[in-house]
Amino acid sequence: MNRFGYSKAARTVVLAAACIAFASFRTPILAEDGTADQAKQLAGLIENYCVECHNGDDPSGEREFETFDLEEPSLDNQILLQDIIDQLTLSTMPPEDASQPTSKERLFAISALTSRLSNMRQATASTGGRTVLRRLSKREYRRTIGDLLAIDMTMFDPTIEFPGDNLSANFDNVGDALVTSGHLLENYLEAADRCVEKSLAATQRPELKEWVFKDNFYQQPELSTAHKKSFNDSFLCLYDHPYNDKPEGAYGHIAEFRSGVPVDGIYEIRVHAKAMHRDTPYSNKTVRIDLEEPFRMGIRPGDTTVGDMVHVQPIQPKLAETVIADNEFRWYTFRVPLDRGFAPRFTFENGIHDVRGSFGRVYRYHQDTLPKSVQGDQGIAKQRVSVIQHGQMPHIRIDEVQIRGPVDVAWPTKSQQAILDGADFDEANAQSLIERFASRAYRREPSDEEAQSLLRFYESRLADGQSAFQSFKDTLKATLCSPAFLYFKEPQSLDGKATGTATDYALAERLSYFLTSTMPDDELRRCADRGELSDPDTLRRQTRRLLANPASDAFVADFLDSWLSLRAIGTMPPDPDEFWFYYAAGLETEAKTETQMFLRDLIDRDASVVEMLAGDHSFINRDLAKLYGVVDKVSVDTANEFRRVSFDDPNRGGLLGQASVLTVSANGIETSPVVRGVWLLENILGTPTPPPPDNVPAIDPDTRGATSIRDQLTKHREDEACFQCHRRIDPLGFALEGFDPIGQSRKYYDEKRKIPIDTSGTLPGGEHFLGPAELKQKLLDRKHFFAKTLTERLLTHALGRRIEPSDRGDLETILNQVKEDDYPTARLIESIVTSELFRR
Repeated sequence: MNRFGYSKAARTVVLAAACIAFASFRTPILAEDGTADQAKQLAGLIENYCVECHNGDDPSGEREFETFDLEEPSLDNQILLQDIIDQLTLSTMPPEDASQPTSKERLFAISALTSRLSNMRQATASTGGRTVLRRLSKREYRRTIGDLLAIDMTMFDPTIEFPGDNLSANFDNVGDALVTSGHLLENYLEAADRCVEKSLAATQRPELKEWVFKDNFYQQPELSTAHKKSFNDSFLCLYDHPYNDKPEGAYGHIAEFRSGVPVDGIYEIRVHAKAMHRDTPYSNKTVRIDLEEPFRMGIRPGDTTVGDMVHVQPIQPKLAETVIADNEFRWYTFRVPLDRGFAPRFTFENGIHDVRGSFGRVYRYHQDTLPKSVQGDQGIAKQRVSVIQHGQMPHIRIDEVQIRGPVDVAWPTKSQQAILDGADFDEANAQSLIERFASRAYRREPSDEEAQSLLRFYESRLADGQSAFQSFKDTLKATLCSPAFLYFKEPQSLDGKATGTATDYALAERLSYFLTSTMPDDELRRCADRGELSDPDTLRRQTRRLLANPASDAFVADFLDSWLSLRAIGTMPPDPDEFWFYYAAGLETEAKTETQMFLRDLIDRDASVVEMLAGDHSFINRDLAKLYGVVDKVSVDTANEFRRVSFDDPNRGGLLGQASVLTVSANGIETSPVVRGVWLLENILGTPTPPPPDNVPAIDPDTRGATSIRDQLTKHREDEACFQCHRRIDPLGFALEGFDPIGQSRKYYDEKRKIPIDTSGTLPGGEHFLGPAELKQKLLDRKHFFAKTLTERLLTHALGRRIEPSDRGDLETILNQVKEDDYPTARLIESIVTSELFRR
């Protein structure tokens, strides 16, 4: 079966029919002046060259073209057209022994049929300009639960078992793509139970406790023998960074703290530690670590119920980080959140890459630094013992840990205040508490019928013998499984009558999930209760307020994940051997942070969106400064802090010089002008090309260096049909070839052979440029296309639907409101929120 569901035999029939259709051009179908109506030309083609063999009486290849309707957007028609286009583009039809169309005729057929196919796909995907009733996405569900139940979600994710959300044009919130399956419904039930029980687990004020751990620091099995023999388990040693594929000393756990902390809360952690052997004599070839940088220790949570504290866990955010002084034990104090059952794990954030292999490399390259008694041919286990006991392996050493908490306890807890309006459940207030919770969960007042239904459920649980408090909790769980919680409001009044504009509650919900990815906060809810959101000025004020709120950081992160496909970073990870620094520095997270801070700054300053292309600056920390070759601009003392940096290199600055964009538009091993060119067309200019035919061979890099990627693409484009798309794609991609798969600047594809990289290009209009800096200037001449693309993506994120051709007038109205001021970012968002598209 091929990707359309056709068997090989059926596909052969389809292609045979397509070949016959174009095999015997007796007269030119394309008018000499090129002005003939396209539809008439296609109809003439079918009439003159297809129907004779594919008529209703005896259709050749079992394909009947006599009644074939090119206006009918059925799936069968789309499949047939795609195959015909593919074969025309590949020049595999007409067959060699048949009459051949002229190049002009073939290009016309490809173009005309591609246009028809595009229209068919738009018609079948269209929602008629309406937002399809949709559910919360995984990220929206998680953030909503956190706010509704006042739970710290740092290390709690009730959606971890949910199936992944379907993406539409990289967006995860498009209504008609978000399916609801039986499996998902089961997960909703399980998640509701976990969330409610967690939020109301505390029944009395927790006591302050203290733990002290000294000696008996058991390492993971691979290190246990060496540490027992070398230190008698007196030290907890951290060797490699936390992103190693096979960590060995990456997660320093406290083996005796088997059950973790007893309750959720903030805990004070004191660590007695020092950095060891930053002056090691071992070469960088032996131990892959940046010894110019001071060692940084982090704290990441570990779930003790998982049972594996020495490897990567599903949820392990970095809770804290600090620089560790060399060669001298000092106390370091942290305050971090920890959930019940979690324990702190200590990490060497910029530690060794592949420490497991380093032990063997010490023996190969630096055996002379070890005592003669341990030199010679030894197995890996003995090598590890000898290097740890006698060598100078860079690491962080801990000899005591003190934990105290929970500290700064708020009582009642935030969850109790949000749900119970106090510390204890009062059965006499059950009805009002249920209705209050439903009002917040539904993002509107529940109807009388909904309120009564919940009350009846509560009473049924009592009748089944449950306690009043458990019956109340079960009712909250039922509320979280209700469509009124899981689905967004329909744009109609509460009495069910359709209306041309969204209700105030629907507007509050739409605005809140657009700009904060969660439920409306108290002020926005009050505006909806008072019916004030129908006023554009109120909407504008609320938009400004939410954009100024740190809660809108969620919008920045979520929107960039969708628009620029940043959520795909990590799906094609860079080669860990060649790009070890990417992992040792944790650049996957840091690169996304850079792009988020860049957009955050544009919003805060209400600066022009054009700065995304034209900016000469970005926001980076020391790791990124090293990647970009501007390490002198970020101090060692503030290595982990992000700051605004202006670049002298005109190729840096703006989105096109950022590691996140350059990494996500590569495949982790090498770069491709085609991939990066397509990325620019789709995400920056908003002019995507049709997908290539299935059978186009991949262009693999010439590892011997005999040909450059430019030479290979030049040969690939010799076919005029391929050239039509590649003339748009390739020049854009060539401009970014000066960046490797993780965004470092480079001059050569191969440093040994010195194969130079040519970043020049010529755009379809004949404009020539030299490198990224000049390309950015050419793109600025098309800044309206960029602003339009950005606005379309913002609208998709805001409305939860694809933007269609029928929306073009509204889109231009939004853009015209900010065009004279060069498209200021915050005001562009305000124009979207106050637009007819957003409010209807």
